[in-house]
This record gives sequence, C-alpha cells and structure tokens, in this order.
Amino acid sequence: MIPRRLGRGTALGLVLFLTLSVGAHGERPFPDQAQEEAKLLEDLQGLVRKLREARAAFYQRHRTRLEQLEAVRSPVRRLEIELGDLRAQDTKLDRSLAEARASLEKLRQEEASDRRRAELGPELEKSSREGREFIDRGIPYRVSDRAQRLGAPGDGSLSDQLGRYWSFLQEEVRVARSGEALSMEVPLSGGRAKPARVFRVGHLVMGFVTEDGQEAGLWNGSQWVPASDPLGEKTVREAIDILDRRRTPMLLTLPVLRRGAP
Repeated sequence: MIPRRLGRGTALGLVLFLTLSVGAHGERPFPDQAQEEAKLLEDLQGLVRKLREARAAFYQRHRTRLEQLEAVRSPVRRLEIELGDLRAQDTKLDRSLAEARASLEKLRQEEASDRRRAELGPELEKSSREGREFIDRGIPYRVSDRAQRLGAPGDGSLSDQLGRYWSFLQEEVRVARSGEALSMEVPLSGGRAKPARVFRVGHLVMGFVTEDGQEAGLWNGSQWVPASDPLGEKTVREAIDILDRRRTPMLLTLPVLRRGAP
C-alpha cells in the first residue's frame, strides 16, 4: 500500500517540477508576446497618425500660403491693369498736347502772317503799282513779259506776291546793267510800222534802224522819233553795229531818257 502511494506522489511532484522548470528557464509565454506586439502596433499607429497630422498641417500651410500669395497677386494684377490704362491715357494726353501745341503754333504763324500781311500788304501793293508805272512810262522793251512777271496786285498769297516782286526786281536789275540788239516792229509817224533793228542800253536809251536802212531814230520817252540831225543818226547806226558786233566797241554819246528804277 505504501509503495503505491509513493508512486503517485512521485509522479505529481515530477509534473510540478517540470512545470516550474519550464516556467523558469524556457521562452516567454504567448500572452506577453501578444502584449508587446500590441504595444508596437499602437506605437506604429501613433506614428502614422502623427505623420498624417503633419502632412495635413503641411497642406494646410501650403494652402494658406497660396491663398496669401493669390491675395497679393490679385491687387498686383489690378495695379498692372490700372498702370497700363494710365500709360495709355498718358500717351493719349501727350498726343493731345502735341496736337494742341501744333495748333497753337499754326495759329501763331497765321496771326504773324496776318500781321505781316497787314504791315507789308499795303507797302507791297504800293511797290507793285510803282513797278507797273515804271514799265508803262519806261522803254518799250518786252513790256508784256515784264508786266506778267510782276503779276496783278493782290493776286495770290503774300509770299506769292513777294516772290513775284523779287523776280521782277531781279529782271529789272539785269535789264539796267545790260545792253542788247533785237529785232522788232517799230511804229512810226503817220501810222506806219516797219521792221527794224533796235538797240537798248539799260533802261536809259533805245534806238532803231529800219531793216531797209532808210530811217534811224530814238525812243523819246513816249514814241519813236527820227534822229534830229545827221550826227545823231550816225551815232544810232554805230550803236546798232557795235551791239550786233559788226563794229569794235567805242565811246558814243546818246541822249538819256531818265534815271530811275522801280
């Protein structure tokens, strides 16, 4: 009876020893490992949550900065548009100012022209009238050409009239400083008109010799008249020959009509 009891006691003690030995010297039991894994998972989830929060905060800051930048860009765009409008208005004002200055200068020129016309107009008309009188009372030399060069009084602008009068004066100076021989028809006494060779010295002397050589004379200021004496006729014929280059130049004495100039 006793050995059987010991055997059962010995087996129970062995089982308890094995249990204690495994618990003391073997691996950790499964509940501790699961707890550690759960803790690691919790830490990992916390890290992911923090990353998500950081990402959300970054995007929020980015959106805020974009909104701030847009808030700045929008007024800048408006200012650029307004600046472009102001530049266009400035260009338009400069153009208007230039046109106004041009108009003012034109008005000043017109006013000055009117003033010059008021000042010079009467004097120019007087000079033109004296020029026509000079042609009418002077030698019968290209009368229509000289009168046409002078023009009608008051014809054209003031500058046109000045230009014509200047051209007239230049031609009259040329005539006054020159001499020549030309052919023309000379009206004589008794209603006769004969072709003749005519000489001119300035505005002062004109004489003629008819083509048939029978008559010679001078312009006396109002008409053609025969020479009053043989010496005068001889002088007229010599003047024609000299200007026609049929005789060498020599000193001649001829009656002078008058002195003067337009």
